Amino acid sequence: MTTIFVLLVSCKKEKKIVETSDNYKISFVFPDTVFVNELYDGKINYKNSLDSITTKVLDAKKPRYISYAFTITKDINYNISHLKKIEQDTIYTNSSEFIPLSIISFNQLGVNYIDGIITDKVEIENVSKNNQGELMTRVITNEFRVTKKVLVIKDRTKK
Repeated sequence: MTTIFVLLVSCKKEKKIVETSDNYKISFVFPDTVFVNELYDGKINYKNSLDSITTKVLDAKKPRYISYAFTITKDINYNISHLKKIEQDTIYTNSSEFIPLSIISFNQLGVNYIDGIITDKVEIENVSKNNQGELMTRVITNEFRVTKKVLVIKDRTKK
């Protein structure tokens, strides 16, 4: 009885893991323990140095695009170029503050990972012109690998 209670409480617990640097601050909000084949929602709280240019996503004057391309995996011992090849889903956000995660499920018991790359791109119109007299656009792109470890267990309350 105590074991079931502890498992049920831990499944509802969401934990924030905060990763910071001079350029960004990222916290992954998602349950640490989930049931196999159940759907879960979460989010990635996000701040980046590109916020100093614009906080508006999809702005006409300074377009900014933020996405999280990810996969669900049992092993994360690979580099970022391999992760780009195996990504299964991409979420685009219309907010510069968080990336929503929805309808995520795990079909394998044990330790799993949500492993992905946040890509944050902003376009800035430059006053200089190219050889054809067209205005040039400067594109600044930041990429960050963001991983969340999740324990997947059976739901003992279901038959």
